[in-house]
Amino acid sequence: MKPGVKIVLGISLSVLTMSFVVMYDLYIKERIDSEEVVVVKAGQEIKKNERITRSMIAVERRSKQSIISDAIPASEFGTLLTKTAGQTIVGNSMISKKMIDYDLLIPDPDSGEAIRPITDEMIYSQPGSLRRKDRIDIYLVKKKEESGNVNVASSKDGKKNSNLVQDPILTGIRVVYVKDDSNKEVINGTPDKEKDDRLNASGKISALEVILNEEDFQKLMDKVVNEDYLLYITYN
Repeated sequence: MKPGVKIVLGISLSVLTMSFVVMYDLYIKERIDSEEVVVVKAGQEIKKNERITRSMIAVERRSKQSIISDAIPASEFGTLLTKTAGQTIVGNSMISKKMIDYDLLIPDPDSGEAIRPITDEMIYSQPGSLRRKDRIDIYLVKKKEESGNVNVASSKDGKKNSNLVQDPILTGIRVVYVKDDSNKEVINGTPDKEKDDRLNASGKISALEVILNEEDFQKLMDKVVNEDYLLYITYN
C-alpha cells in the first residue's frame, strides 16, 4: 500500500473515531443513561384534587439515577389526562403513580360527588372483610319486618325474602374508608399464611365513608330516614 494511501486512511480513521466519541458523548450516552418520563411543566403547579390536563404536563428525558420510584413513563402520558392529583405536585417535578388518584377515591365536585358517611345505625350487615378501595352494592332491609338472618344469595336464586329488597338500590359505590368505633381505619392485620389477609382485621367495622353524588345520597337517606330501611352491604 502506498504511503499516501496509508496517510489518508489513518486521517480518515482518526476523524471517524473523534466523530463517534463526540456523537456518543452528546447523544448515545445520554439515551443509554436516561429515560423519558412525565413531568409537571416549569411554572405549573398541580394542586391536590385538581384534574390533570395536557397543558400541565410534558415528557422530558431524565437520568436513570434521578428517576423516582414508580415514575410514569412517556408511554403512559395519555393515561394521566382527566385523572386527579392525590397531592400537590410542583413544576419540573417527575410524576409518580403514587401521586395520582388511580383508584378514584377523590370525589368529583363537578358531578356533585362528596364523601358521605354510612354509620353503624344505618347498617343491617356488611362483610367483616370489607376494606378501603372496595366497591360495594347496597340492598335494603325493612327495619319493621326485621327477623332472623337475611340471605342475599338465596334472593339472587329467585327465592323470595320478605325482609330484603331483591335488587340493590346502589351498585359499584367506591369505599374511601372503613372505620372502627374509635374512628380508626380497619386494615388487614398481621398476615397469616393459612388465611386470607382480609380475615385478620385490625378492628371491627363500625362505619363506612363512601363517594356518592347528591342524587344517590338523597335516595339512600330517604329510604333510611323516611321509610325505615337498613342497609345490607356486599362487595365483589
